[in-house]
Amino acid sequence: MKEQFFITKPSTIAKGSIMLTTFQIVLFVIIGFLLLSYLAKVLNLQKYGIHILPIGIIFRTEFFNKILEKMGEKGKRFWKILYDIGKILTGIITLGLLGFFIVNPFLIIFNSPAGLGFQLIIPGVTIDFKMALLFILPILLVLIPHEIAHAVMAHREGIKIKSSGIFIVLVFFGGFVELVREQVEKANLKSKIRVFLNGSAINAVFSVFFVALYLLSPLIVSIGYTDPSGALITNVYDGYPADMVGIVRGDVITTIGAYNSSTQQVIYYQINNVEDYHRAIAENLGVGLFFVSLLDKPTRALIPTSDNPSSSKNSTDRIFLGINIYNYYPPKSGRQSIWFPYYWNMQILYTLNIGIMAVFLNTLPLFLTDGDKILQAYLMNKYPDKPKGKKLLNVARIISICLIAVNLILSMVF
Repeated sequence: MKEQFFITKPSTIAKGSIMLTTFQIVLFVIIGFLLLSYLAKVLNLQKYGIHILPIGIIFRTEFFNKILEKMGEKGKRFWKILYDIGKILTGIITLGLLGFFIVNPFLIIFNSPAGLGFQLIIPGVTIDFKMALLFILPILLVLIPHEIAHAVMAHREGIKIKSSGIFIVLVFFGGFVELVREQVEKANLKSKIRVFLNGSAINAVFSVFFVALYLLSPLIVSIGYTDPSGALITNVYDGYPADMVGIVRGDVITTIGAYNSSTQQVIYYQINNVEDYHRAIAENLGVGLFFVSLLDKPTRALIPTSDNPSSSKNSTDRIFLGINIYNYYPPKSGRQSIWFPYYWNMQILYTLNIGIMAVFLNTLPLFLTDGDKILQAYLMNKYPDKPKGKKLLNVARIISICLIAVNLILSMVF
């Protein structure tokens, strides 16, 4: 049977449709918060614990205080074991990442493969809003245990909880546990360190748990899915080769053919997983035409590009079809979604990465972080009523900020 190849035109935006820019979205959000702020004053919502700011909302409540205090009262030995293990893991993670963040700028400058680029997660700016939704659960899985840990340790150290709540600033959100300031100030240095450090300690323990969960993922996925037999397309970049020929998110690549213009032959590669796909592309950098066979769909003919869709930069040693892929695991039952293995893996990886970075950043003196509070408590205890302590604290803050800023800036430049 003669093979059919389909090349379709890229989709166009329907007439009359409205596309909002990032600036417009942020502007609408700010205007919305300003209107809510005015409404809050009129309705006196502060008496209900709702504080609406020009660019955010804070909700305070005492409802969870008793629950958090009971958690601290029960299982004291359990919480102590978690803290003892967590503080060791926190030290290992912090020292390891600190060393990497010091070396990483040089790796980026000299274009070393070991260099790692970093990017702030800003919905609508650095990532689209749909992608940002995947971060909600991981953030909650890091944030909630972190704040509970602070509250539990505060109760154990005899410090009362004033309130707890959540906040939203533009498109960012988080939670907090507010302690009685006078009791925190009167507490001894060891108590302060335990309270401030316990959030990161619990996050470190949870990170180890998610490492184990990630290693067990193949076994968990195998319960409802068979071995990989293709590459699932998880994202198609607008205006790139795959989009130009009508390939869409959810398609499955089973075979790739590379057309050799000199021999006028097509070399076919069976695609069973992501590694097979990347090998097929890497071994044919000089090829100007690919034939991509899709599961239950006609084959598409694509002309690759050297433009990297992730960075929008031209590459001299790579070619791209404009897609992101993941291993395709065929479901054992028609009731199961082909997307479960992908989302399961993404959620675990995101939670693990956010958890580890939360441990690292929270232990640095970066203004208002737990590490800043720990260092401030230590220096004020060692140098009471002396300017030396404040000077050392400010120096540590500046060094930490510069370290993070250098890694972010170089990641954007190189």
